[in-house]
Amino acid sequence: CAVNVLTNLGVDFGYLYEEEPCCGAPLYFFGLEEEFARHCQEAYSKLKSLGVKEIIGLVPSCTNALHNLFPNYVAGFDIEVKHFCQVVWERLSTGKFPLALPEQVDVTYHDPCQLARYLGIIDEPRQVLNSIKGLTLKEPEWTNREWATCCGGGGGFEVVFPELSHILAVNRARELMETNASMIVTHCPACVMQLEEGIKDLGKNNVEVLDLAQVVDRALRR
Repeated sequence: CAVNVLTNLGVDFGYLYEEEPCCGAPLYFFGLEEEFARHCQEAYSKLKSLGVKEIIGLVPSCTNALHNLFPNYVAGFDIEVKHFCQVVWERLSTGKFPLALPEQVDVTYHDPCQLARYLGIIDEPRQVLNSIKGLTLKEPEWTNREWATCCGGGGGFEVVFPELSHILAVNRARELMETNASMIVTHCPACVMQLEEGIKDLGKNNVEVLDLAQVVDRALRR
């Protein structure tokens, strides 16, 4: 979906496929700073050797690592790093790409922790959603934007503490369902998986959980 969206919005981009280095964020989160520093140097050298000048990230954790952490460990880090929704909003804000869904839908948005708190990307996803005809954005009264509660996923938390992770997922899904929306949109693969589990536990089988890229892809296909 992300590829379709970027292509339809006229973004010229390429793939590294098997040559794409991992961001190495788990090393940092596990406290293996020396290993992470070494990985940053190796990954940066690899990217530069391939002529990479700009990176469009889809995963908030990866984007945060490349944007905020790599410059702390790589002297002269000069690769521009943007998240997918930033690039999408830059294109949509020109007004050249009208978006519309086939039928009216009430949507609520979940802010991924790293996207909102670490990268400060809060307005862009909402601007994208509000630009889609046929979509009404409905937010929880308190738990939104930088105050959004965690879905319980990411950083391996759901593996180490599965029971607590599930409780957090259900709690967050319940908060979002207080809006009576028929669709939950977020912008992180871990959040999508967690919220799907939360919705299932609540018995809300008629509620979709989608990534923002999937929603924009639907709206562009009209």
